[in-house]
Amino acid sequence: MIFAFQALSADGSVKSGSIEAADRGDALRQLARRGLQARSIQSQTAEIAKSDTRSADNLLALSKTDVIRFTEDMGDLLASGLQVEQALQAMENRSASKIGTLATRVRAFVRDGVPLSAALRQASPSFDELYCNMIAAGENSGALDDIMDRLARHLRLMESVHAKVVGALIYPAFLISAGGALALVMVTYLLPKLASLLTGSGKEPPFMIKVSLALSDLLKNYWWLLALALACIIMLLFALRKTPAFQSGWHRLLIRMPGIRDITRTRFELQFFETLGSLLRGGVPLLHALELVRRAVTNLHLKHSLTQAEALVQEGASLSSAMKKTQALDSQAIDVIRIGEDTGHLAEVLGKAATRMDTQLSRTIERVTALIQPCLLLVMAALVGTLVYTMVNIVFSTLSQLRH
Repeated sequence: MIFAFQALSADGSVKSGSIEAADRGDALRQLARRGLQARSIQSQTAEIAKSDTRSADNLLALSKTDVIRFTEDMGDLLASGLQVEQALQAMENRSASKIGTLATRVRAFVRDGVPLSAALRQASPSFDELYCNMIAAGENSGALDDIMDRLARHLRLMESVHAKVVGALIYPAFLISAGGALALVMVTYLLPKLASLLTGSGKEPPFMIKVSLALSDLLKNYWWLLALALACIIMLLFALRKTPAFQSGWHRLLIRMPGIRDITRTRFELQFFETLGSLLRGGVPLLHALELVRRAVTNLHLKHSLTQAEALVQEGASLSSAMKKTQALDSQAIDVIRIGEDTGHLAEVLGKAATRMDTQLSRTIERVTALIQPCLLLVMAALVGTLVYTMVNIVFSTLSQLRH
């Protein structure tokens, strides 16, 4: 039989090709004799037979809640002593939801010799690069249950952040909607009434009423054109957000904007320490581990800094000096890396630092989200106050002119 394989070599590079063997076990032994660690190995005949099924598998989309639940359940089962396939079978038998379907599909890949990290990536697009790299690190280090527990805590934390931000924006969003509705009623209904009153009295309307009436006529007669222009602007923004230049500028803004900068930086440092430490503990060489970390980073500006740091390390520089030169991390994080290099226990130092940063990120998020709502309320109070002042001023001007 002929098997297609992907494997890690001793220097951390990925090798792929095909090998002829009596069975899958024989193929694994042949790869081991070559000094290769198998990541996936598939019978080419079986791969062809399953191609239609696996193309459908990629359509399995999971919610964030489903991903968190799968991670927690899988971590608990692995911690109880079950192997990966046994844990997936247990989840498959006890769940009739999407998680049960996912477990069935992932188990089919695992039975074919595919590692869990690659199986998850092929089974559903809901598992991102960081998630799969962390699972791969857990498989390499033999601490998959710990990695699952850490991933579940991290996902719960990110979900809590999202809920807090949404909750903080509900009241300001209500104020914006109410203020917009008030302005629309004033411009399209009340002001024309005042204008007709002034016209009947033979008085010249005040300047602000003339402007408001012009705006009212624009909204009444050309609302479809304004709606079309708004739709075009939204489509243009959606198109621009996919361009590298726009994404790079937006990501650079995220690491410079007050408040948001603290969350972005702390989250990146936590992700960097957690992922790199797990990969190093799993025996992955430093350069290959840096590549995996870089691929998992979504911020293009930080990704570029990591690319430069990776090149410096490849040229022989230490990790701490490379990070200092590229300014990818702040001084405290660089000091942590330097301590790990000096003691020769970089992976352990990074793991302990990641645990501390987890708590620090929670505190940073709580502090920033606590400031979001009052700041937005101040902005909305200024906007609504300006609108009310303008409208009241128009009414008083009209009454004054009628009196004279």
